[in-house]
Amino acid sequence: MSSIPNRCKHLYNRLLARRSLFVGLKFFFVLLFIYVWNDRRVILLQNYNLLRLLESTNNYHHNADLLNVSTTTFNSTPTLERKDNVKVKFLPPTIIPPTSWVKYSKQWHGLRLPVITCRPQGRLGSLMSEYATMYSLKRHYNVTVVMNKEFKKKIKHIFLNTSLPDIPASAGHLKFTDWTPVKNIGSPVNYAPIELAAAGLLGAKNFIMTEYSFEIQMFNQFKEEVRKEFTFAPTYTTKANGFLSKIMENRSSELPDPVFVGFHIRRTDYKRFIKIVFGGRLPETAYYTRALSHYRTKFPDAAVFIVASDDLKYARSELDQYHDVFFSPGFSPGEDMALLASCNHSIITVGSYGFWSAYLAGGEVVYADVKTKIEYRLSRKMYEKIGLDNFIPLPID
Repeated sequence: MSSIPNRCKHLYNRLLARRSLFVGLKFFFVLLFIYVWNDRRVILLQNYNLLRLLESTNNYHHNADLLNVSTTTFNSTPTLERKDNVKVKFLPPTIIPPTSWVKYSKQWHGLRLPVITCRPQGRLGSLMSEYATMYSLKRHYNVTVVMNKEFKKKIKHIFLNTSLPDIPASAGHLKFTDWTPVKNIGSPVNYAPIELAAAGLLGAKNFIMTEYSFEIQMFNQFKEEVRKEFTFAPTYTTKANGFLSKIMENRSSELPDPVFVGFHIRRTDYKRFIKIVFGGRLPETAYYTRALSHYRTKFPDAAVFIVASDDLKYARSELDQYHDVFFSPGFSPGEDMALLASCNHSIITVGSYGFWSAYLAGGEVVYADVKTKIEYRLSRKMYEKIGLDNFIPLPID
């Protein structure tokens, strides 16, 4: 008979253990939620007025009263009238005027705070966008910007002229968690919070950009400086020039001097990415044909197309039948970009890699006029707001 009370006691203890486990798990998830929420609040909710200002920049309507600055700072943005009589309002390069900047005497390892760095995200095109954004923050806001070892390791062997300094050796080994994260807000194309940090409005801290920053309107103000920052190492330019020289050597003397047109086709993961994130689709055969015709008409018998892609097999299946199309060997992203950047003009589809190959090449840039449900940084709307006059849209259908 004594076994019954023992069983009851055993069951009771098991219930207590399960209840303790349940309470413990519940407490853990509550703490986790608070931590994640506070992580967002640190950047976005320190000042409700600043949050409202940043959210308003999504549509590029700046409420100057929130920072008690002159309304002319935000409302004097010039307009541009397109050929189809549509008026486009230019996107201002920065949103925080000098009258609202906060300067600090505090220092960190000999550097004036705030200090900004970037966690490298994505592949070569994204890394270049992030670097250019950091460079422009330094130039616009005179803020301290440094490059961490991981970022430097990924680009320094490709570009020799990068001038942003390294994190001081005296700082020792730093983790990304040692920095205050700064993220975009409201949409993937609105990275305005980093300007608050650069202007000193988020305090004398160490900030790290943690997402894909691509502030074209900021770095385009220093276009030639940025292009100089991305000077290719000699090994890359030598291979690019050698490739183009062979094409010229085999070209008939009866034809005019070639006009090289770099043509980048972005595929692989981007097909799913642009559909899920932005509600758009990739340009395909109709756009390729239209873009080729544009340059063939402009440079009769002279246009020579140099094609690079993250899916060369696909690119060949689409364009291999044309006698004036040549394909990059595709040895590495750096070599492909150096080759595309060596051309006179450009054709691009979507993605930051194509943008940078064309931006470095200069000349005329034909791009795909993609339609998206969510605002897309590399779109006609954005290019025109930024005033990239050498970028020419072509429909994809």
